[in-house]
Amino acid sequence: MLLAAASHVGAEARSTMCNNYSMLKNMFTDVCWSGMFPIRIAGATMIPGKSGVPEDAYKSPLCKCGGDITKGQFPKIGFSVGFWAPSKVIDVTRQPMCFSSLGGIRASMPSIGWFGSGSNTGRADRSNGFYNWVAYSAPLIYMMRLLDENACAPDGTLDFDVINMSPLFPNWNDVVGRYAAFMNPESMFLGTVTALATMPIDSMSTIVNDKPLNYLHWAAGQWGMLYPMTGFDESSSTSDTVRFSSLIAARSVALMHRLGLLRGTVGGSNICERKVQPIMRKDAFRWQMVAPSPEYKTIPGASGNGATVRMIDRPHGRGTCTHPTGLPTPLWGMWRNVPATGEDHSYMIFQYTDCCFGITPSP
Repeated sequence: MLLAAASHVGAEARSTMCNNYSMLKNMFTDVCWSGMFPIRIAGATMIPGKSGVPEDAYKSPLCKCGGDITKGQFPKIGFSVGFWAPSKVIDVTRQPMCFSSLGGIRASMPSIGWFGSGSNTGRADRSNGFYNWVAYSAPLIYMMRLLDENACAPDGTLDFDVINMSPLFPNWNDVVGRYAAFMNPESMFLGTVTALATMPIDSMSTIVNDKPLNYLHWAAGQWGMLYPMTGFDESSSTSDTVRFSSLIAARSVALMHRLGLLRGTVGGSNICERKVQPIMRKDAFRWQMVAPSPEYKTIPGASGNGATVRMIDRPHGRGTCTHPTGLPTPLWGMWRNVPATGEDHSYMIFQYTDCCFGITPSP
């Protein structure tokens, strides 16, 4: 398990350049639990919520999975369930191999050329910004046994664990563009003025409709361009590091989709089996900053980091404490960066998940 490996390798290496945040310790106070709603059961909204659902989410009350009557195999027949599952945590960090959500552990670096590098002020040979990332599986509702194991997990993971990180990918630190172009060759055609001009359109959709435009798959609204999938950003600005870290987190999800490490979870085609989805579906994800300043609707008596932003913290226009991909940061948290002690950011990802709860036994 990568989690165990990281703990052993980096136990001696806590650094001021790797901020300390414990996801497991703070999940009850810092996570936006209302972000799971609405919950749809058998095609009807049983628990209302303000996050909406993707347009082609599964709406039929009944579902059928597998089976072949001609072979004597009966299908699983059941009712449909759909909700926003808290599924991943992304640490966006200045230094590579920094595990902020594991308490600030910093693992040592192997001697491989691309395993380098960078901070939010850029590398020595680059004047633009650079960030690294670490992705964790964080299926909170399964970890707390609120649902049966394997009942509706987006990707089958049932425990908190490290699942990927940017230093493993040569394209992430690619200055020349060789690996990045190989990973996503369409990026060569998406650096045009026309492609850049679509970002305000996507951003406006997140403001007006609370949803990004999936057909503009290269744009992440106000955050920037999802391509190329590297840790660099030509337009990065230290005045809004939250925007930059949000873009890096979105690129990490897009990269894992491209490699088949994340799969589709929305609609009838994915209700029984998670299918490969090489292009990230932006409206299947909602985001919540959990560190350094949790993005949630504070409650009386709240303590910890949330208390420090209680007076200025507020939900964005739709009254939720999660936000869609690309929503402009002035609406939810460009002020959330904390100098020195909170310059590494952590995001909880809520992934809309359709699934079929069986009434009959599985085939």
